[in-house]
Amino acid sequence: MPGNPHTSVRSRTVANELRKLREERELSCAEVAKMLGVSVSKISRIETGISGLQSDDVATLLGFYKVPPAKRNELLELLRRGDTKGWWERQAGLPKLWRAVIDYENKATRIQNYEPLIIPGLLQTGEYCEAMLRGTDETLSDAEIDNLVATRMARQTVLTRSTAPQFLAVFHEAALRMWVGGQGVMARQLRHLLNMAERPNIMMRAVPFSAGANVALRGSFIILELADEPDLVHVENQITGMFLEEDADLAGYRLALRNILGVALAPDATATLIDTIATELK
Repeated sequence: MPGNPHTSVRSRTVANELRKLREERELSCAEVAKMLGVSVSKISRIETGISGLQSDDVATLLGFYKVPPAKRNELLELLRRGDTKGWWERQAGLPKLWRAVIDYENKATRIQNYEPLIIPGLLQTGEYCEAMLRGTDETLSDAEIDNLVATRMARQTVLTRSTAPQFLAVFHEAALRMWVGGQGVMARQLRHLLNMAERPNIMMRAVPFSAGANVALRGSFIILELADEPDLVHVENQITGMFLEEDADLAGYRLALRNILGVALAPDATATLIDTIATELK
């Protein structure tokens, strides 16, 4: 059932988590409703966020599902801040932020990602991803890097499943020419891009250096179009990540994407550029 378009990302996240908790315990909405003495429709409305979430109802369900205190407090705190649109997360909790992005990617019917300096995450090879993580955060341990790389590789399966979303990957020529991980790693990464570009649900567009100064220089973003929930924009920088939900924000990023595509190469020309750079790396 479609969610309430006026429900914030945080409230929708709590609602989705409640549904997952119930399903993990192999319980139906009817079974939970009967044990708690409420209607089946109430459990359904809570899990879809149609009527909004009340702290007492959420706390009751979390207690019924025997959710550990730390997890329970995290969800209740999200709910308390749920009336405020826009969702900030500190990068210290990067895996949690990735989980949120992955959740919405898996529900998306269309994903549009612009990256000015790196290959989009859904198209990265494991060795490119590892080199990028090591280069951008020297505090990560080998175990943490292994976990993050495995998470990103698993995240990419969204593009190859039978119900895969349409994916528009737009990147600057700088991302193709920057040696992340060295010459060999980069050459293999570019060949991987060419292979992925052959999939019918994936389109790639490159912004060439010759485009000069344009709106593409203002930073990366992901536009997520969802079937049963309001569309979202995800942006992140050095220390924060944020989901934007307001109509004005969505309109602004869609306009930015149109302007970027206006100076980007066509898909065929993009493939030629990637092949040229990959050949040079040999």
